[in-house]
This record gives sequence, C-alpha cells and structure tokens, in this order.
Amino acid sequence: MVFPRRLAAMTAALMVSSAFGWGSHGHRVITMLALDGLPPDAPAWLRDAEIRKRIAFQSNEPDRWRGWRAPALGHANNPDHYLDMELLAQFGLTLESVPPLRYEYLRTLAIAKHEHPENVDPYDAAKDAERAKEWPGFALHAMQEHYVKLQSCFHQIRIIEQLNEPRRAFQLTQLRENAVYHMGMLSHFVGDIGQPLHTTKHFNGWVGENPAGYTTSTRFHPYIDSGVLEKHGLTYESVKPAVTYSVTVNAADPWDDLLAYFRGSFERVEPLYQLERDGLLDQDAGRAFIVRCLADASAMLSALYWGAYASSAPTAEQVATWVRYDGIDAPPPAAATAPHPSSAPARGAAAGSPPEP
Repeated sequence: MVFPRRLAAMTAALMVSSAFGWGSHGHRVITMLALDGLPPDAPAWLRDAEIRKRIAFQSNEPDRWRGWRAPALGHANNPDHYLDMELLAQFGLTLESVPPLRYEYLRTLAIAKHEHPENVDPYDAAKDAERAKEWPGFALHAMQEHYVKLQSCFHQIRIIEQLNEPRRAFQLTQLRENAVYHMGMLSHFVGDIGQPLHTTKHFNGWVGENPAGYTTSTRFHPYIDSGVLEKHGLTYESVKPAVTYSVTVNAADPWDDLLAYFRGSFERVEPLYQLERDGLLDQDAGRAFIVRCLADASAMLSALYWGAYASSAPTAEQVATWVRYDGIDAPPPAAATAPHPSSAPARGAAAGSPPEP
C-alpha cells in the first residue's frame, strides 16, 4: 500500500485506485484462490459464486477507507497494513518477541521510547495529521484479530445452523453477511503481508546506506502493487497453477504461523530489489517471483479460513448459553412512562429544581 505516511499528497481518486497493496485486482485474485483451497466439507454456501464475489470485493475495503480523509480513520487503519520489521530493534524487540496482544505491544513500544528516546528515530507529529507514523506497524495484530473475529462469526453460524429454527432465518442471513465482511478483512491484511514491501522500512525505494545500488525510486512500491501484475498479465487463471494448498496453521492460535509467514515475506525484500536492479523484474524471473508471492498469500489465507471454521464448532453448553443471551423468546419490555419533556429537569439539575429558562 502507498500510505499517507509514505506519500505526502494523494488525491482521493488515487486512493481508491490500484496504487495500494497488490491493487484491487491482486487482492481479489488472492481471495478467490484462497476460497478454491477450502476442502469439500467446508460450508456449501462458501462455494456460491455470488458469495465468493462479495468476499473478494470486501477484501479491498481497508484500502477504500483511505479515500475518506478522516484523521480518526487513518489513525486506526493505516498502521495495520504494514510492519517495518527493521524498526523493531529500536524498541528492543525482535519479530519473535513482539507481544501477541496489540495493546501490550503498544505499551512495550511506548515504554522503550520513553526510557531510551535516543534509540528511536525522531517522530515529527506536526507533519502527521493522522498521528499514524509513530510506531513500526500493526500488521501482525491486524491478521490475528481478524482471524479470531472470523472464528467467532463461524461459531455463531454453526449454532444457528444446529438450532435449525425457521424463525432464526434472519439471524443466519445476518451472520453470513458478517462472515463475508470478516473473510474480506482477513484477506486484505494477509494479502498485504504477501507483498514484501509491507514488511520493511524500504517500503518505497531503498533508504539509508545502499552499497548494492538498489532503486530509491518512490514509484517502486506502486509498481509492485499493480504495475508488475499488469506487465506480466497476471490473473486468477494464470496464478492458480502455482498455488499448493499445503499450508497448515494452529487453528486455536495461529500467531506463530503468522510470524513465520511474515518472516518468509520479509526475506523476499532484497531479492525483489535485486530483480529490479538487474533488469529482471519485467522478465520471466520477475514474473515467477511475483506469482510465488501471490500463490503463497493465497495458500496462507486458505489455511486461515479453514482453521477458523474447523475450530469454531460449538459445544452443547455454548449453544445453550448463546440461546439464553439472544433472548428471542423473551417478552418485549413494558413501555416506560416518561415525563413530558417540558417537565423533565435540565441535564445536571437536581430533581425537583425548576427547568432552565
């Protein structure tokens, strides 16, 4: 993705174009290929052509958010698309020592910056209206959190399917809508990390010492996102033969699998720069490299989809608890008798005091 932290000026039109992680086309390809990898005993509704198209469309929603210039949205959304792994060392962390919980990770970063500010690159808040640039990034946590949200959603779907009550048809419809949303969101961030430039401080041209002579062009990132896919004519059909669905994850907690997936992509950063430097990125070697990135992201996403579903089966106790909480059979609450607005005390006034003029 080309983040506001990366480029100071972007139009809204550009922000919804293909200038982000893999572009809309790449994210759709990854999503469709991941769905192809689901085993035969996966839910039949996930093989419905319309559902597949909707999940693939949803996979681009976090990039479409960039087209809405609200600081609160950019602040929350932008850092989830990347993790500049080299910057972890400034905070006394390695990839393997990153705390799995987002706010414990953030606390660790903040303490390290407070205790040893001399170790951390300066942060100029005045140049960051969205206050999104201060930390190395939260991509690992975005993947983990969207995985467990999808897991919970599948869990509820299976409860409703088990109950098999016609009066709950609307609940099943809504929960499947929710699953489409969560599957698309998970796809987006898994797809982002499959693009090596989302794992490094060299996200858009090499920075700092450059003895190997790598490109410093600030057009490098968008070219990898979309241009190189167009150059090689990469499509769902052309990438599909390269996908091997051999990835497995710890369905109960895939954190370690996400770390391994992230590191594998990070290890492709220099080879990607080498291909560009040597004039091979637009040749067969470059095509094979990009196909491998897309194929590996598809396989990882497919494993996460299946892991979330396979680990979501409800117990009898969980079904009963869900039904009690839902309260669909509870009588509606009695209508409250409220005083006329003109006789209600003003906010903050004592009971019985006269209304404000």
